Amino acid sequence: MARIETDVLIIGTGPAGSATAALLSSYGIENMAVNRYRWLANTPRAHITNQRTMEVLRDLGQSVEDEAYLFAADQELMGENVFCESLAGEEIGRLKSWGNHPLSKAEHLLSSPTMMNDLPQTFMEPLLFKTACSRGTQARMSTEYLSHVQDADGVTTTCLDRLSGEEVTIRSKFLVGADGGNSLVAQHIETPFEGQMGVGGSMNIVFRADLSKYVAHRPSVLYWVMQPGSNVGGIGMGLVRMVRPWNEWLIVWGYDINAPAPEVDEAMATQVARQLVGDPELEIELLSANTWTVNNMYATHMQKDRVFIMGDAAHRHPPSNGLGSNTSIQDSFNLAWKLAAVIKGQAGEALLDSYSSERTPVAKQIVTRANQSIEEFGPIFESLGMAEGAIRK
Repeated sequence: MARIETDVLIIGTGPAGSATAALLSSYGIENMAVNRYRWLANTPRAHITNQRTMEVLRDLGQSVEDEAYLFAADQELMGENVFCESLAGEEIGRLKSWGNHPLSKAEHLLSSPTMMNDLPQTFMEPLLFKTACSRGTQARMSTEYLSHVQDADGVTTTCLDRLSGEEVTIRSKFLVGADGGNSLVAQHIETPFEGQMGVGGSMNIVFRADLSKYVAHRPSVLYWVMQPGSNVGGIGMGLVRMVRPWNEWLIVWGYDINAPAPEVDEAMATQVARQLVGDPELEIELLSANTWTVNNMYATHMQKDRVFIMGDAAHRHPPSNGLGSNTSIQDSFNLAWKLAAVIKGQAGEALLDSYSSERTPVAKQIVTRANQSIEEFGPIFESLGMAEGAIRK
């Protein structure tokens, strides 16, 4: 059984874990990040990147901020929320969004030197992870967290090397659980939660197709497709999200959470895409399809002595308003400088207690906001005849 030592062990290399590693390495703190998978995010789940997150990237250095802008779709391309019968069909209306209303734009320009943008997780994670590793983070992929034991001086964590099948013991001063919505670290420290998991079912279909002739003249991140009476999304409504302008897309549609999750093959994905785009001859390149649940749950405490949780491990909610990765990276920013100050002897360990007291209210706020946002679209959908998926008489 191998024995490794480090100051901070981070479980997970998503936005929260990779940002924590990048920040700690920038502060000169030894750290190790482990990931049970062989590589980083393979789907563009999170994407909206707000100004506060860009300020964290700016703190990591000009080159990090510049690279984010290099790969991001800028604020102008994020456009407005578009409501339509299909991308090729009649447009019903548009909703000013993402700071593109003139009054909102002015507020954005005055509040920060950084700019909101759309940076899919498939670009954000590698940027943060590369920054971390290039500055000193020791990374181990295909390494699965199993358990940990705390004592007065540190944490002993047992992991499984999934390549060799051997267990690895890692000794650290502190442990950070950034291991997602099914966090085993949160379970092991018996984190208290409020709310409910699995309140709804959704599916993502990621595909490539050149749709520029339908959308380039009206740029948007989100195209809401209204087809009352159809089976799309289970309620006659589907969401087409721009991943890369204008040839990579993600379709979101719902399914009955009380029924088995649907299995989507290329034929079904093509049919759904053709229906929402409104092009019966459309050919797509299917990249991935996966199901997920709409959650409404948050931790009421985010630490236990030397062990902390952050990101989706602490706040579990739908992607509405783009709050997920942004809040995860802000969790990282809050904790990393405090860990660095304590490890360097610049502050007492009592400083670390402020992490949970400061971030727990944020977790509650964003979970509430994300789920409330879904409800706030209700009057819009109802006015368009979308009540219960049928045309209102």
